[in-house]
Amino acid sequence: MGSSIDKKIFEEKKQGLQTDIEKLEQTITQLADQQKQIQANVYALHGALQQCDQFLEMLDDEEKENG
Repeated sequence: MGSSIDKKIFEEKKQGLQTDIEKLEQTITQLADQQKQIQANVYALHGALQQCDQFLEMLDDEEKENG
């Protein structure tokens, strides 16, 4: 009888570990998706920064022509 109790305890522990693994795998997937979105935002901000530099350069050129 003692071994069946031990087996039940181990089976419950195993199930708990499997549940924890599934939760962590879901979290990893969610974080990977968030990382992709954040990286896309970084690229967009770099593009906006480049556009600002182009506008500033155009203004400088215009000032030189008029100046």
